[in-house]
Amino acid sequence: ISLGLVGSEMCIRDRFIAGLVALASCKKDDDSGGDGGIDCDTVKFSTTIAPLLQNNCTNVGCHDVGSALTNGDYTTYAGIETVAKNDTMRQKVLIDMTMPKGTAVLTQTQLDQVECWLDDGALDN
Repeated sequence: ISLGLVGSEMCIRDRFIAGLVALASCKKDDDSGGDGGIDCDTVKFSTTIAPLLQNNCTNVGCHDVGSALTNGDYTTYAGIETVAKNDTMRQKVLIDMTMPKGTAVLTQTQLDQVECWLDDGALDN
């Protein structure tokens, strides 16, 4: 089938089509456990979120036991539950991306895991 395109017009069309294909293949939640998607059913507080918090948020002076009155103690589920369920965590971690502070940077997979956990009700599981 000829669209009457020549030279650079074909190249532009081909790039446009390739861009659409790439965009259509983006995903966060792939319950099949396939190629790079996050299976949200596997994201649990005890095995996914608690270690993520421990490694990135409970540094001395941030969200550790000693900071409970000022910054919140995220070393336990009880400490993170309110900010997880009132959307403060979603706003600061996923939308504004202002947390975690310092040198800690969450990977896209970690961000997707946090989003899965929050979307599932931020359960203590």
